[in-house]
Amino acid sequence: MPVVRDELVATLEETLRLARQLATDARDGDVPVAELVAQATMLERLDRRREELIEQLRHTASAGLRATTPGPPIREVVLGALDELGWPQNAGFLEEYLWAKRQLQLNSRAFAPLRRDERRAWQRAPGSRAAYIVPALNPDGSANPRWLSSSGWQLERRVIASPETERLLDLQKIVALRVRGSRGPLGTLLERYARQVLTIEPPPVSATAAQTTAWRSRVRADTIALTERIRERDDPDRSRIARRLARLPDQAQLWGRGLAGMPGQERERPGVELRHVLVDGGVRAVLEDDQLRVLDPLGERPGEPRRARRVVPAERDLRRCLDQAEHPGGVVREHGVGLA
Repeated sequence: MPVVRDELVATLEETLRLARQLATDARDGDVPVAELVAQATMLERLDRRREELIEQLRHTASAGLRATTPGPPIREVVLGALDELGWPQNAGFLEEYLWAKRQLQLNSRAFAPLRRDERRAWQRAPGSRAAYIVPALNPDGSANPRWLSSSGWQLERRVIASPETERLLDLQKIVALRVRGSRGPLGTLLERYARQVLTIEPPPVSATAAQTTAWRSRVRADTIALTERIRERDDPDRSRIARRLARLPDQAQLWGRGLAGMPGQERERPGVELRHVLVDGGVRAVLEDDQLRVLDPLGERPGEPRRARRVVPAERDLRRCLDQAEHPGGVVREHGVGLA
């Protein structure tokens, strides 16, 4: 970590130096526009490098925390986060929420194989667990893998009735972020989603504590008002759809129509290559190297993973994708049980 921190310091100092130079040159009418564009491009590269270094620090901090204080299996962590949020959420927001709340780095692409493992566990012994990580359901009963939910919830809470439901779930991101005190990880997460979902700009860096508190109060009031208006229309729609879906077999209610009977397959995210993985044994999460990429032609919503984010497999997929020639000793062991 010291090496990464040193490079981060150097990157930030170079960014400051170049930003000051760009500001000076922008005031000088004799500096060609092409020179300003070149400097701005260099700043963008430095910004990308800063984000890469911050991500490395997050991974290292998360792995260190898990090593010193081993936690529950990752499925229990995710179910706990979903219960805290109380509504379906997308993988990108869950990733950010778990980091801000618990300093646990779990890549959002881990959720598809995790959900696959959940489905296999249900197929082996239906109902043996109190709750499963399951997809939300569309009005026709098909799975909506964009949104993760808990099988322990009432069916109407898992239904995505319309785009208004998705708007409601985006607003619930903000409702769930109850922030007090300094701007910290949860505070900055709230500011980002207030901008994305409500188009409300965050308070300036120079804002006082009182100004920041007033801004949060305004955001919360606006969010609750919007939520109540949407729920007046959306709650009856979801209840009506849930009553109809309740007539489906249990398997289809959990996993959706059309996917329920397809063990070992994952139709939701094709084109994923999984290789070269390391296990963070404290929570059964996976840390990946730079060769992991996903081809994702779909668009992005607030809180969804950015394209080309790295992929992390669940434990059962890990067993299949390891290259034995490159990993003769298997992978890091968890609780003394090898995954090789």
